[in-house]
Order: sequence, then structure tokens, then C-alpha cells
Amino acid sequence: MTRTIWTCLFMLLLATSLCACQSVQQFESKRPSAEEVLALDEQADLFQWGKTVYEANVDWTHQLTVTKDQQLGVIQKTAAKHFHHGTATHLKKGTAIYSVKERNDLLIAELNGQIIIYAAHAEG
Repeated sequence: MTRTIWTCLFMLLLATSLCACQSVQQFESKRPSAEEVLALDEQADLFQWGKTVYEANVDWTHQLTVTKDQQLGVIQKTAAKHFHHGTATHLKKGTAIYSVKERNDLLIAELNGQIIIYAAHAEG
């Protein structure tokens, strides 16, 4: 009987110590870069504003009615690589970028009087 108790205690101690030695992996969620988005779709219409990538032609944005708010700035350059603030794949240099009154995750580009809605890529 005593031997059974000691055996159970030893097994419990062994199991506890093995579980304590197990490594834990942590994954950090971050927003995708423009290069990562373009790797999935080479023709994506996007731009980087600050550290966030915004993409046009997102299905759910076609149903929205949004109001242009303040001009935030203009596109600085058009490129397919080496993105930073103000770099776009399709929009031309000088295209105005505006905030949206109704939502913080959208921006608007105004091109030849036409409004294009861009949605922010969230952490993924």
C-alpha cells in the first residue's frame, strides 16, 4: 500500500515537472505589409498610409455610403516595391487622400472627380 502511494506521488511529480519544462510558443499578430498583400494579388490597388496598408475593391465597401472628411495628404509616389507612407500601386503621385466621417478603417482617394474607397488591412 505504501509503495503504491509513493509510486503515484512519483508519477504525479514526474508529470508536473515534464509539463513545466514544455516550451510555449507565442505568435504576434501584426498588420500585413504592402509586399505581403501584393504576394497574394499582384494587381492589388493599394497604398500605404502611416504603417497601415489600404486596399480598394474590397467587396463589402461597395455597399457603403461614406462622406469625405478632411484631406490627410497626397500620394507621394507610385511603385510596386519598397513601400512607405504615401506609396501606391495604382494611384498617381499627387492624388488626394481623405478621411471618412463614418469610419476610421476607411480612407478615400479622389481621382478625376471619382471617389475610390480603400479599406485598411487589419492585423492578421
